[in-house]
Amino acid sequence: MDGDGAGVGAGADAALAAASATTRRFREAAQAGDVEGLLATVAEDVVLRSPITDRVVIRGRAELRELMQEVFATIQNIHYFADVGDARTRALFDRAQVGEQALEQAVRVSLNEHHQIEEITIFFRPLPGLVSLTAGLAPRLARKRGRGRAVIARLLLAPLAAGTRGGDRLARWLA
Repeated sequence: MDGDGAGVGAGADAALAAASATTRRFREAAQAGDVEGLLATVAEDVVLRSPITDRVVIRGRAELRELMQEVFATIQNIHYFADVGDARTRALFDRAQVGEQALEQAVRVSLNEHHQIEEITIFFRPLPGLVSLTAGLAPRLARKRGRGRAVIARLLLAPLAAGTRGGDRLARWLA
């Protein structure tokens, strides 16, 4: 292999190591509920795509800070168990809880040339976990826009969460 090929390989290895370091810091901050630590890993113009609805896209550190404060107040016991990918795109996997409800999360992150996270797309399972998260998080976020909105969010989502958890308990019987 010529000198150029070795340099490309070394550069790719360095980029992968930098991306892995960024996602390690992201995971550590999330597990600790450290909003500022998490924000230190993202680009100023970061975009987060909601796992709940296509109608909500979080743009920039300020909006992400507001969201993550409420997320960390809603989700407990976050524990990452996998981080895979390359220097530009990585997938992170964790288990957590919303109250008594188990939750698993897959997070796809895209990193920019500065090894900062520029885009976050989140997926959750199982459905009762996602619905419990939605029912816990939506009223907290809505409250920032008025008490009435928080009440409406709670009234709309609490029955959905209860019904989903109930249906989940019957899954083996129904199958």
